[in-house]
Amino acid sequence: MPKFESGMENMADMFVFETGDLLEKLDEILMRTEQEDSISSDDINEIFRTMHTIKGSAAMMSMHNMSTLAHSVEDLFYIIREDPTVKYDKPALYELLFSASDNLKSELDSLYDDAPLTDFSELENKIHAFAATMKGQPATDSSDTSSADTNTYEGLFPDDEKEGVLTYKVTYSESCAMPDMRALVLLRALGKMCEVIKTFPEDLDADNAGDEISKKGLYIKLITDDPNGVLDLMKNAVNVDKAEQAKKPEQPANAAKKPQPAQKSAPEKSAPKPAQPANAVPKKPAEKHEQSMISVKLDKLNRLLDLVAEIVITEGSVISSPDLKKAEINLDRFNKSSRELKKLTDELQDVVMSIRMVPVSTAFQKMNRVVRDMNQKLKKNVTLVFEGQETEVDKSIVDILNDPLMHIVRNAVDHGIEDPEVRAKAGKTEPATVTLSAGYDSNEVVISCRDNGAGMDTAKLMAKAKKNGMLTKPENEYTDKEIFNFVVAAGFSTNDKITEYSGRGVGMDVVKKNLEKVGGKLYVDSKFGEGSVFTIRIPLSLSILDVLSVDVGGENFSLPVSAVSEAFSCKAESFITDPEGNEFIMLREKCLPLIRMSDHFDIPNAEKDVTKGIMLCCKDGGKEAVLMADRITVDQQVVVKPFSPLLDAYPLKESGMAGCSVLGDGSITIILDMKEFLGNYDFRKGE
Repeated sequence: MPKFESGMENMADMFVFETGDLLEKLDEILMRTEQEDSISSDDINEIFRTMHTIKGSAAMMSMHNMSTLAHSVEDLFYIIREDPTVKYDKPALYELLFSASDNLKSELDSLYDDAPLTDFSELENKIHAFAATMKGQPATDSSDTSSADTNTYEGLFPDDEKEGVLTYKVTYSESCAMPDMRALVLLRALGKMCEVIKTFPEDLDADNAGDEISKKGLYIKLITDDPNGVLDLMKNAVNVDKAEQAKKPEQPANAAKKPQPAQKSAPEKSAPKPAQPANAVPKKPAEKHEQSMISVKLDKLNRLLDLVAEIVITEGSVISSPDLKKAEINLDRFNKSSRELKKLTDELQDVVMSIRMVPVSTAFQKMNRVVRDMNQKLKKNVTLVFEGQETEVDKSIVDILNDPLMHIVRNAVDHGIEDPEVRAKAGKTEPATVTLSAGYDSNEVVISCRDNGAGMDTAKLMAKAKKNGMLTKPENEYTDKEIFNFVVAAGFSTNDKITEYSGRGVGMDVVKKNLEKVGGKLYVDSKFGEGSVFTIRIPLSLSILDVLSVDVGGENFSLPVSAVSEAFSCKAESFITDPEGNEFIMLREKCLPLIRMSDHFDIPNAEKDVTKGIMLCCKDGGKEAVLMADRITVDQQVVVKPFSPLLDAYPLKESGMAGCSVLGDGSITIILDMKEFLGNYDFRKGE
């Protein structure tokens, strides 16, 4: 059974989303201000409001442990907010804050677990002790940190108060987690049967209103013709422990029995009416602005994207139906309608994809905390730099990136960056830096993590691989690229010493496999003594792709439109063969290598004459070549489907196949990964 109360299921997802977002923003503030001389008043207020919000929403979900922990942090910042000159140990304060943030996140992650609420009392006691020290009190003092020092409100019974104004005191039960919210609900109910003049505390929306009500009670001044009815309403309100009419302390005991004057004669009509506090009786705003944003579950967006993908498949099936080719009727209207349908489906796809787009900064910012914690432990003083963090990607891609980025950044700090003494000895004067960058390349989002550390020694990597029995060919036949790929192999680690962050040879191979499951790839490059670069490439859209389909010996292949710059017919004089038998095509004074798709995929019945086939000029991953197919069949959108796990034993991805799709006529097309496809060829040798 989950930790929240039964009946709160519909609110649980929103609670997790909003509280998680608040905690991420809290970490951002803490990371930014930790090294500053002082915390600005804006940041203090923001931290206070964050904890106040978490306290209330957690209490609403009956997560009392989270509520009280957030409350204790809120109390700390109440002290700092009220007295900016107060002295405190800033490093110790931030350790408490990060610990509180981690504990709240952990409890949030286990919200649906069948486990009791986590006991945060030890951490809360440390926070209370820290607060007491800030106030100059003994560490065992756990007194309330609210602003009032007495149990009554100042000015509760003014001497010039008009006749007919009654004062009531409402006391809420100790179990009431949000007395300020309950007070607002009560006032709305009272507004239907009386005129509320004033409340104590005056501003029920204030951050400390709930604390004041818990300590002193809620006082309500009002005018009514039905005092008994008002009192009954108060007594029966939710979480009310006691409700009574309040009197001045010096009043005699029988003063309450004095007959009340007719309420209609007070206050005087001609007198200007005193301004009411904003909380007294809820007022309709002068101008109502419609809400322009809503929160939607990701499951619903995923379902919407799936439906759009099915629409694309169905559209292709209808437009490409073989029956239309047999019909001896005029299809002008049909063709016009089909073009309009394609336009609408394209627009629908664009809208759905734009809804799902979020900046990659949501994944980047989380790495601040990873680097900060590692700096605390490893003392490497690494600076984390972001580039292109405004790059927008599909929400599902951001979710995929979280774990890979964490592993890669940890490895960069732990493996890549040297200790300060080693850097100084090597003559490195620039700060130790890890840079996360994001951008687009063709139809892919490219995320890279580069460091200016020690780099990787290919000789050392080769020796380690040989020791682990990972070599499959003679050592001298391995390229640098192949050697660097050992880093992401299972069981391989460059660290001689196992730490809490790395050294066990697990993590990077899992990262690589998880990325490959969604069509992504991980590339490694390094320069010894200068640093390393880990690059992640993931398709911008994990489902729908614009492709150019071609026929090769009766087999259908689809190339991403973004990778094809030109399609043309080859003239005999443009075809060149060098003495070694390598083939090239001259295209506007540019000699490009020719790749026969029939040879690449070993298809025997394909067209051999270059003047009769179709040429496709393709470029991706810094390589450019001309691909030869028999003919172009169609330019369309397809829904990318991954290959069945049953085919994992075959080197499909290595040969340049990204996935497959179903065409409108029901046939299967193989979708090519042009970067991987062209990467199979060393164009300098014409292979």
